Amino acid sequence: MLVGGLSFAESDVVIREIYIKDNLWPKIERGHPNCVIDSVGNIASIPQKVILLNPNIDSHIISQNTEQYLKDFIHDNPDTMKDVKVRINQCSPIQELDRLVKNKHVSLIWRIFPGIPVTIWSSLTGRILGGDNYNPYTNTISIYSNDPAVALHEASHAKDFMSRAKGLEADAYAVGRIFSPVALYQEFTASDEVIYYLKKKGDSKAEMNSYATLYPAFGTYGGAYTGIPYGNIIGAFVGHGAGLWKGYEHKLCQKSIKFGEVCRNLESDPLAGDLLRSERKNSESLYKELCIAR
Repeated sequence: MLVGGLSFAESDVVIREIYIKDNLWPKIERGHPNCVIDSVGNIASIPQKVILLNPNIDSHIISQNTEQYLKDFIHDNPDTMKDVKVRINQCSPIQELDRLVKNKHVSLIWRIFPGIPVTIWSSLTGRILGGDNYNPYTNTISIYSNDPAVALHEASHAKDFMSRAKGLEADAYAVGRIFSPVALYQEFTASDEVIYYLKKKGDSKAEMNSYATLYPAFGTYGGAYTGIPYGNIIGAFVGHGAGLWKGYEHKLCQKSIKFGEVCRNLESDPLAGDLLRSERKNSESLYKELCIAR
């Protein structure tokens, strides 16, 4: 079978050479494109796309731009990401079971259960059903959505988990996700890390996107855990509102920064200097309030 003019075997070589060049093989692997399976997965995820108002959720076609965000995050966090595996739209149950056996960050008893069923289910169904995730039992990130915020969110889960000590703490943090307070804490921590990371990088556009995507996504978790009918949809609606507000604050922040820069450049004007200095002070005050506080 041909993939983009190459056989599967030839495609493997090409993909492998790309990641060897970036010193990321075998850390990152891509699944073989399959228009039928990927199209089915894309259609099956329409409800998620509608709830999150994002057509890129579980699109099963991941751009080089989204992948680059993952590469940068890995390079920027070498200590916590050194053992992490990234699978981009890939179904590899045998390889994942092998990683399950070799992963020593979680105790054997928990890798057996719930590790085995979690790994088999996520590995076999992800290519069609989607569902970006981080599996702590195999230390693997699986990406099916073409959205940098989503990819970074899953990478932040890996960073959060791998920053924990081995042993009982790691075991409790992995298994504890079955309890809603722990799951919500982990989701909040990962989303907060994404926003903090993008702020440090100065990537304003990606930061805006993260508010629009991660806030309603967190809302679906919070709403679902309430147990009320359509709680995930109601939670997403609330999350969209909060994301819009944070985006508005971010725009004000950017405007205040730009205005402050203009003021500094024009303060030497004897006619406007006093007024501009006063306005710049107000601008910097707004900047501290909206931009520095996390």
